Amino acid sequence: MKIVKTLLSFMVMFATLITFTANSDAATTNTMSAKVANSVYVRSQPSVNGKKVGTLWKGDTVIVYSKSKTGWAKIKFNKKTAYVYSSYLTFAKNTEKNKDQKQQTTATTSTKQVTTKKTTTKSTSTSTSKKTTYRPVTTNTYYYVENGKKGKMYSTNKRNSTGWTYWYKQTGTDKKQTILVRESAQGLDYKFAKTGTVRQIAYPFTKGQVFKADTNNSKIVSIQNKMTVKAGTFNTVVGVKAADGSITYYAPNAGAIKTVKNKKATFELTKVTTK
Repeated sequence: MKIVKTLLSFMVMFATLITFTANSDAATTNTMSAKVANSVYVRSQPSVNGKKVGTLWKGDTVIVYSKSKTGWAKIKFNKKTAYVYSSYLTFAKNTEKNKDQKQQTTATTSTKQVTTKKTTTKSTSTSTSKKTTYRPVTTNTYYYVENGKKGKMYSTNKRNSTGWTYWYKQTGTDKKQTILVRESAQGLDYKFAKTGTVRQIAYPFTKGQVFKADTNNSKIVSIQNKMTVKAGTFNTVVGVKAADGSITYYAPNAGAIKTVKNKKATFELTKVTTK
């Protein structure tokens, strides 16, 4: 009977120790907030060979669980765990100080901090594609060369009742063409008189993503930090491959800046002026 009591006492002590250890781990688990210093691919594993699961853009805020000695940061991305190289992130100077303070807080304070973190995560889960607009700016005039002919594209900022903005495009001596442009959380759309609505980019986007453009599919084939055309250098340029094999590159606040087919430029932006 005495042996049984001793065993029961040991089991109670062991269970208490496990509970205490678990609670201690939970209390010392901390996250850090960081800003993206430069656009970077998000990967499923802490390796350059890890599968690309998305992109973080310059200026985004991200929740960081930990940093490894090999330079990878474990982050929260689309409600899952993912990894980016920590050199692309900027951490607040008082991050370590705050981390020590968090470890010394009571259970009540920790609960409040968890609530705050959830709120922060919710605010940073907004698609970066919604923050960055890829439609042309109505106060600008865009000059280009298309199939050897010079042209320009401009808007009077006129908009119809369904949110489409009127744009006018004229190439060489061709008749002026009217194009309707509209951007939503789902993507950037152009509406043409002959072909109807054609989706240019689907939001949110990742490299390799396939989406329905009109009756055919288009594919995101590249996301470049910088791209230079005759009109200048643009950041965060998205390359979209159409069903005919052509690739059109889109830049924030400009729309299409270049189209390449069979390694030949069929369209290229040459100048942008502000009214």
